[in-house]
Formats: sequence, structure tokens, C-alpha cells
Amino acid sequence: MITGASSGIGKAMAWYCGSLGMNLILVSLPGEGLKMVAEAISQKYGVKTCFYETDLSALNAPAALFEFTQDRQLDVSILVNNAGVAGASVFGQSDFKYIDDRILLNIRAVVMLTRLYLPVLSTHPVSHILNVGSMAGFFKIPYKSLYCSSKAFVYSFSRAVQSEVKGMGVNVSIVCPSGVRTNATTNLRINSHGRVGRLTEISAEIVAKKAIDGMLRNKFLIVPGKINYLLLLLQKLIPGPVQQKLLMKEFDKEVRATSKTVV
Repeated sequence: MITGASSGIGKAMAWYCGSLGMNLILVSLPGEGLKMVAEAISQKYGVKTCFYETDLSALNAPAALFEFTQDRQLDVSILVNNAGVAGASVFGQSDFKYIDDRILLNIRAVVMLTRLYLPVLSTHPVSHILNVGSMAGFFKIPYKSLYCSSKAFVYSFSRAVQSEVKGMGVNVSIVCPSGVRTNATTNLRINSHGRVGRLTEISAEIVAKKAIDGMLRNKFLIVPGKINYLLLLLQKLIPGPVQQKLLMKEFDKEVRATSKTVV
């Protein structure tokens, strides 16, 4: 099962998993062409696909999705928690919906789906949970306070659950990409960083392949792109106050670029 499968990394993962012969349960918001994605993958690779449209930020949505798969006896041996929402905003000016969207989707939905499907996953000799984090989760980024904090949560949650399920046949992985161009807004965000944005961006297809391949090898932390390993090293070497000054200067560009858009 792959959430957020109608576009971006989730869609690329769906296509790559289909090419590996995996049957798929695809999940995304309504009205995003998910049915066409499911049908196209099925036709190309001869795998079974089904789709379920929902807003996972709704409080009852994770449980309703679980009931859907249980009622139809759709067994799940791989859970990919990909659905999420980014954004840049001056925190003191953020409206409550902006805040709720990032907490309910990036954090709560991941937790609830993991909790709901863990008993199902543990019935298999080998199963996988793949959570989609972000390089942002390793930094305290001004103007992206909710997003980077939510991805830091996903990393800590994944590491903790990994320890708990050791010996149960359930492997936990997390992929932490940098900027990925998925729509006009993400293009604007990446472009606002100029050369830095171009150096660190990565394609959804590369992220998908690295993530799925790493997951199948039972790798916990998957970081696509050599430049991102360098950033993790610098994060450990550069003093915190200096990091914050650099991040403040860099992400001021993004919040200014997106201030006239839905961010």
C-alpha cells in the first residue's frame, strides 16, 4: 500500500513497485487521477491494483482505509507512508488550518496507519514499513518549522518502532530526500534557492528506486544523493548558531517567493 500515490514520489514508487511485480493498493486525495494511475500500472505490468481516495488528515480516514482493506480481504505486506504536505510560512502568521494540515497528515496519519497495519504486517514472514521523511528533518529550518519538525518526528518514530518490532519479521525504513519537483509550488520553492536548489534537488524516480531498493535490503536510513550525505556531515560539524543564521538567510528566499501562493 502506498499513500500519496497520485503524483510525485508516491506515483513514482507505485510505478517502480509495479515493475517489480508487486500488487498495489494506491491511496490519495479524491480528484487527482488515481484511478488512471492504478489502471495504467496494471495494464503495463500485469499486476493487480486497486485505489482508495480519501483525505488522510481527516480524523476517521486512517481507520476507514483500514476497514476498506480488511472488508475486501486485501492483505498488506508493505506499508509506504508517503502522503505528506510541505510548505513555508512565517509561523506567527500561519493560520490554524495550515498548522493542522501538517500535524494531522505528516504525523498523525503516519502513526495511525502504522498502528493499524502492524498486526497485519506481523503475520507475514517478512514485511516492511517505509516512511517518507526529508532532509529537512535533520535541520531546524526557520519558516519551515512545522514541516521540518514533523519530519524529525517521522525519523524518531521510525527508529523507535524499528527497535520494538525487531524479531517480528517487520522491517522499518525511512527515506529522506531533498527537494523533489512535483508541482508548480515545489518548482517555485526549489527555484527560489537558486544554485543551492539546483545542486540538492533530486528526481522523484531516483528517490523511488533508491527507497524501494533500500527497503527491500532492510536498510533503515535511505538518503538519496551524495550531496545530501555531505549536508548531513556539515550538519554535525557546523555550530548550531551558525547553522541557524545560514538557514535563516537561505529560507527567507523561499518564504518570500511563496508568500503570494498557497504555501
